[in-house]
Amino acid sequence: MPVRKYIPGSAFDPETIAHMVRAFETLRVILNFDERNDPLVEDLAKRIISLASRGVTDPEEIIRRVIADID
Repeated sequence: MPVRKYIPGSAFDPETIAHMVRAFETLRVILNFDERNDPLVEDLAKRIISLASRGVTDPEEIIRRVIADID
């Protein structure tokens, strides 16, 4: 999963990582980010990691906040 390449050696537990991956994949579909090497995909991953680092780990909340931030 692409989001994982930005968090090697992180302090995230497996459940949090699974939530982050779920949010990432859902947002990638919603935002129509098909090209995994697109800089926007990297930005998306970094936004998700930032939220998780601040304690936001619910996938639906991550999705909501990222979409709200884009608007």
